[in-house]
Parts: sequence; structure tokens; C-alpha cells
Amino acid sequence: MNIIKIDGVSKCYPEQMEGTTEWYYCKESKNSFCDLYESEELVKSGQNFSGINCHLIHFPEGTVHSPFKLRENLYIESPIWDNDKIFFLSVDFCEQTIQINCYFPSERRLEMIKKLPLDTVENCYNLMLKTSPPMLCRDSNNGVYEIIWPENKKIEIGLTEGLLFRNGEDLYFSEWYENPEYHERVIVRDFNTGKIKEKFDGYLCKLPNGVYWKI
Repeated sequence: MNIIKIDGVSKCYPEQMEGTTEWYYCKESKNSFCDLYESEELVKSGQNFSGINCHLIHFPEGTVHSPFKLRENLYIESPIWDNDKIFFLSVDFCEQTIQINCYFPSERRLEMIKKLPLDTVENCYNLMLKTSPPMLCRDSNNGVYEIIWPENKKIEIGLTEGLLFRNGEDLYFSEWYENPEYHERVIVRDFNTGKIKEKFDGYLCKLPNGVYWKI
């Protein structure tokens, strides 16, 4: 049995980044973990938010990359992999900004590609990055899906739909329903109009080579 000691991270469990076999990530907190919306609510209530950080671990040798430092009132979300690049969403509650960064591992370089005022969104509930290209989105669970950046639009969707990814002018959503048992289906909507172009029962599973299995 071969065990590799990973230095530079502690008390956090690595998860594989979707779309690549090369990279894992793990989130770090001084205190208990919370999601982005919960951290926003803590700050709004005047309580202390100790911060959430995120590290990268490269497979197979276990090299740790730490593009950010853990600090108070800074939330670093889980990264996404898109076209061989790593993107991070972060919210700085001190600056009251939303930041989107691209990390270049070979150079160990972090580049900010967009900064938005925090009040661009109603709140941070279900605020996340999606692909492809990278998009800042928000699912408010009220039947409207909001794309905030790089374009701004709102699309009416079903109450149980959630975005999987974008492919050209198509948006792929996953929807669950009970009839009477639990099922899922994929709904393809037009990016510009939001109208349904196709729907089918089952799942789409993303593989590390960029291919999707239709199940």
C-alpha cells in the first residue's frame, strides 16, 4: 500500500473537480462550515464570519496549490473546470464585492477576470459558477433562473429545475419530479428565449474528457 502525505491542508476532505482527473479541491474553515448564503446572513446579522478558503491538490503526486489565504469575511467557493482552466467564485463581505478569478496552475498565478458589486444580486442564495463558458448564475427557487455574468438575463423555468451547463445557444437543465416515484429528466432550453427545445427522461453524466453520458 502506498500512502502519500499531503502537506499544506488539514482537517478537510478532498473532492474531485468535475471534468478532470488531474485536480481535487478541499475547503478550509477555522470554525464550522457554512454555505455562501449562510455566511452572508451571519455578516448581515453582525456576527463574526471566520471565512472559508479552498485549496487545490494535483493528482497523482499530491502537490497543494493555495491561490487564496483564509481570512475573515472572505468566502471562496468550490472551483469549476472549464477548457483546461480553473475558475473560482469568491465573495468579499468587507469590500462588498463578488469576484471571479481564473487560476493558472503552471504559473501559480491567480487572475481576476471580473469584479461586481455585491448588490448586483438580491442575495447570495444559490449563487454559483456554471459552464461553458463560465457564467455567474443564481437559482432563486421561485421559477426564475438568473444569469448575471457575462450576460444578464432571467429565464422562467420549472420549480424543480436546476442548470447543468450551457452548450452554445442551448441551456441544459435537470428537473426532478414524482409520479408517483422520484424521477429526473433533462430539459434543453434556448439561451435567448428560454423556450424548451427538447426534453428526455434520465441523466447527463460529465466525463473527464468533456464527453457526456446520456443515461
